[in-house]
Amino acid sequence: IGYLDAIGPALAGIELAEETPLFAAALAYKVLGVTARGWRRADGDAEAAAAFAGLGPPVADERLADFARRVRPALPVLDGVLALSVGRGHDPADPLLITGTTHVDGGLFLVDAQGMFPVAWAAEAAGLLPHWQTCGRPPVLLCDGPLPPGTLRELAAAGVPFLTGVRPLRGDPVVRLPWRTPLWAGAGTAPDTRLAAELPDHAERLADLVTALVTERRAVPLARDGGLERTVTLAAGLGLATIAWTLWRDRETPDPTAALVRFADLEATVRYEPGAVRVRVPRGRRHADLLAGGLLADVPDVAWLGGRTLTFSAG
Repeated sequence: IGYLDAIGPALAGIELAEETPLFAAALAYKVLGVTARGWRRADGDAEAAAAFAGLGPPVADERLADFARRVRPALPVLDGVLALSVGRGHDPADPLLITGTTHVDGGLFLVDAQGMFPVAWAAEAAGLLPHWQTCGRPPVLLCDGPLPPGTLRELAAAGVPFLTGVRPLRGDPVVRLPWRTPLWAGAGTAPDTRLAAELPDHAERLADLVTALVTERRAVPLARDGGLERTVTLAAGLGLATIAWTLWRDRETPDPTAALVRFADLEATVRYEPGAVRVRVPRGRRHADLLAGGLLADVPDVAWLGGRTLTFSAG
């Protein structure tokens, strides 16, 4: 989608081109092991993140925290590339999902329900409205999670058709639907039995994704604000969703959390050469699936690898 191509210029624009490997290390931590107590990492995870980024291990968390402070001006560019790509590919007939979180400075997380592709993260509903419009103004399902005050009112005022099982606050412009499970629709939203039936499953999968990428894994635990954490969460979520969609959409509901779990223990060896970085993946079902899905194609001119090509092989 052009995301990798945008990283180098975005960081070069704020004179951080030489620090691009630190962005890669933060991204790697989002798909490695759980961060114990919010900050402790396994030795193997530190080595893997360093190998991915082309750095010598370990990558100090203090160094990542300083980078997180300095890289903030470039993050909206990267978030925008991701959001625009997912938004343009969204079918307006399919819903978007919103959930709230108290982690990483809080806010609202917007996700494409079909495939759980992340779209955006904003402090309040107003920040998500442009992305909803880019997606074709689809219906929105609000899932369990701490919503900032006024979220339902802001959505209703913007004409967003929404359905939620989250109990509204007094004065929220919603209508209680006459079903056994407590559900509320935005004023003027036509009841949709299909969306109501799909809401619990969507909410469960979204909760699992938030737990895995937001609650359990911290890329920059010492950072004073969550800007870089949010950006690499979106990017990692997109990568995992792409793997799941590519490999499994024809036989099961594609789920990025499943991709995280199923490939977590896939080992590899990495060799650095002057013109390439070569990754050798053990033969087996997972390698065969990735190869058949086109997910082991060469990646040329990787910004954080000094412009070297990333290649994959079996061994």
